[in-house]
Amino acid sequence: MKLYFENVEFDQQFQRTAAKAVNGCCDLGEIFAIAARITPGDYDSWYREWWAAAESLRELAEAERAAGHRVNAASAHLRASEYYRAAYFFTRREQQGEALLAAFHHCQAAFRAAAPDLPYPAEPITIPFEGVELSGYVIRAAGATGPTLLMPTGYDSPSEEYYSLGAMEAAARGLTVVVFSGPGQAEMLYDRGIGFRPDFEVVVSAVIDFIETRDDLDAERIGILGRSFGGYLAPRAASAEPRIRALAADPAQFDMLGGFMARMPQQLRSLYEAADPAFDDAIWAAFPGVHGQEFWLSRARAHGLDSPLAYAQEMAKYTVDVERIACPTFVSYGEGDFAQTDTKGFFDRLTVDEKRFTMYREADGGGGHCEGMGPSRFYNDVFGWFADVLA
Repeated sequence: MKLYFENVEFDQQFQRTAAKAVNGCCDLGEIFAIAARITPGDYDSWYREWWAAAESLRELAEAERAAGHRVNAASAHLRASEYYRAAYFFTRREQQGEALLAAFHHCQAAFRAAAPDLPYPAEPITIPFEGVELSGYVIRAAGATGPTLLMPTGYDSPSEEYYSLGAMEAAARGLTVVVFSGPGQAEMLYDRGIGFRPDFEVVVSAVIDFIETRDDLDAERIGILGRSFGGYLAPRAASAEPRIRALAADPAQFDMLGGFMARMPQQLRSLYEAADPAFDDAIWAAFPGVHGQEFWLSRARAHGLDSPLAYAQEMAKYTVDVERIACPTFVSYGEGDFAQTDTKGFFDRLTVDEKRFTMYREADGGGGHCEGMGPSRFYNDVFGWFADVLA
């Protein structure tokens, strides 16, 4: 479904921001005005116009804060944070690049300026992990003492974005949310150069250790929700970390290379199987220009790699022993989601008694990656389910 741009990747990212209007993270009038100023297909124009809008909102927020209007300031800072994030999306092929780092750091700072005065306040946290610190937030309703829901981020979302990707909705339903970025994500990647690791259970175990040090967080009733690439990370953690009592994955992923191969034409599969460097040449021919670089290099470099072939080979390490998952599990995807290839196969392999599968239909507005612009039914289902199974 087209919302504004003829360019598919521009329109997908525009829809990503538009879906957050319900959470106050964008204003539809503002973003359509921004879109009208963007030159179609021009990546520099995309960055420039989102950045300019974010800067305008940051200045507005600072003026409102100086006048003592804290709610007004938080509203403007929250939208600024999202617009900075949108600005840097197409710069991730250069993961220590000046443009990316400037917009990422502004995104983070704007959200933290808003955090104390949001409808569901976000408390910044740091979590010890192998000599460094993971960054994240605790998000909950005032006085909430509900179960703890872990929300790791995905390939390209900073933890700040997860306020609008489910954390606010979960907090509204009485859950205490812990959002965090691990290796390969946000500041761990952009500021420290630490890439993804397949054994994400090690990361989650450190997060749970941190939760156990906090008297105000429930360490006995812990669930985990993974969306997008989190649909691999969360199941991997649940397969090896017994302190996780409930799992949801959207879309659930357990064989990253298998999913890769299912979408490859035979020529590319043959080059991959032969470990032929011509695989890279074929990729660049099929995905020319900035579009191809952004798609492939942003992912490869998130793993500390520099070529499509090396990235595809790395994916062979990213597997989940689904049969080892021992907790109640909620499995879902939006119809037409490009990231899912065998979500139903994941569900069928589960051996737990308590499991649920849902496909959200395009006809109901919930199709696409992570339910696109219509995630309300998913939020109702998944957070109600977590509340029930963790009660």
